[in-house]
Amino acid sequence: MADWKTMINRGGPNTKLLEYVVMAVTVALVVVFSLTVDGFATLGNAGVILSNSASLVILSCGMAVVIISRGLDLSLIAVMVAGATTFSVFINADYPASMAFLVTLAAMALVGLANAWLIAYVEIPAMLATLASAMLVTGLFRFTILRGEFMLLLSKSSPAVVFLSGNIMPGLSTPVALMLVTLAATMLLLRAMSAGRTIYAMGDNFQAARLSGLPVRTTTIVVYVFAAFTALCAGLVSSAASGAVDFRTVTNGTLLFEVILVVVLGGIPLRGGRGSVRNIIVGVALIAVLRNGMTLMNFTSQMQDLLKGLVLIIAIVADNYLNPRDTETDTVGDL
Repeated sequence: MADWKTMINRGGPNTKLLEYVVMAVTVALVVVFSLTVDGFATLGNAGVILSNSASLVILSCGMAVVIISRGLDLSLIAVMVAGATTFSVFINADYPASMAFLVTLAAMALVGLANAWLIAYVEIPAMLATLASAMLVTGLFRFTILRGEFMLLLSKSSPAVVFLSGNIMPGLSTPVALMLVTLAATMLLLRAMSAGRTIYAMGDNFQAARLSGLPVRTTTIVVYVFAAFTALCAGLVSSAASGAVDFRTVTNGTLLFEVILVVVLGGIPLRGGRGSVRNIIVGVALIAVLRNGMTLMNFTSQMQDLLKGLVLIIAIVADNYLNPRDTETDTVGDL
């Protein structure tokens, strides 16, 4: 099994090729949109792109860590909405923001623990376990809190909402600050903590990692709890910005596809074992520019979904071609 520090940046010319292609496409889109779309090439629009990308970056950090470990978290958006709902209920009832956050943090940690337990100890495939938990969490919260409705409104005058949707200092909004903190935490987890070594080893060859005595079950808990925390953070950012929690974000499925698209486009293979924060930034840059350009060009949501779905298919085919299955690791750790 390769050294874990090598795994962080490995992947050979094929993985690097996908990165470079995505970066080139992003630059080309920026040039085309700047020349053809009014208002695209402005500082104000650049700020909008950055702020609107915050929740996508945060979610992609959680998904990237999961995929590097050769897992998949289909409950990420459901946890995001459930976390925002829990926090909003306490805030709307005038509880202190610190108490609301701690209770919500504990609740979402339990969801992450439940996912990890099903995957690591019951040994249910990650895709099935997280799909089931997504359905359970969504149904539970809609039934018990929203009484079957899709939306929960927040009080925009609440200090917590004002803080989450405002600026920490001139030129630095709270969503962007949280995005930077999440990127730093992801880098720390993958590069500086012992869990990062195990995460890369699990993705590279799960069976070999387990036989070598690495704490794969404990690390699985770290991975899915971390993903739940990123989902909560993204939920707080997006709900504060919109002033509402909308469960249709879960049911329409497009945000989950965007998160997976970011990870794959950035050069993190679905088979795991490699990837870094740089890959997340590369993937988000393309999606953020594409989404903003299509919005300014007044593309319908259906047309945007069609184009993003097409890009996702191309990205998965490219990933399959550039990172083919190998006989050593193909039989273990599948999604």
